[in-house]
Amino acid sequence: MPRTLQLFHWLLFESVVVFAMLVTPVFWAVLYSAEKYVGREHRWLNASVHAANLGCILVDVVAGSMVLSPHWIHPAILAFVVVLYLALAYLNKAINGWFTYNFIDYTRHHWMVLVFAIGILAAIVLVYYIIYALQLLLDRFLPPKVSLSSPLPLSSDSDDDGEFKA
Repeated sequence: MPRTLQLFHWLLFESVVVFAMLVTPVFWAVLYSAEKYVGREHRWLNASVHAANLGCILVDVVAGSMVLSPHWIHPAILAFVVVLYLALAYLNKAINGWFTYNFIDYTRHHWMVLVFAIGILAAIVLVYYIIYALQLLLDRFLPPKVSLSSPLPLSSDSDDDGEFKA
């Protein structure tokens, strides 16, 4: 696979992992209100979409073979994507006359919007490197992951005491 596609694949993985870790708490803490979602179906849909998403991502981080990059440019690219998303939300306000999310309405919340945006950008970097550190710890203390592209050995060298040799 070309190096450019490998980079895009890596950035896609990182964006899915980091954004899932951020979107879930923001949704439940800021956006969700029990009064807005009155039916059981709405509650079940929101719980299954956001909670299941986070659960699947955690399994992928723990059991998957991809590791986040330690290079600073990767979380910076993710922060730039969030800035583009925020710009899209303000473009929606300019075109349609309403905000996608109430907490980014600068006419009501004034300087808190800036505090929230800076907090999200800082959280991206923090969550990114926490996940990276978790992956380093998992790689250090757990046995190596088996790649599906490499065949498993059919026989192993062992001596009389039952221990395998590398």
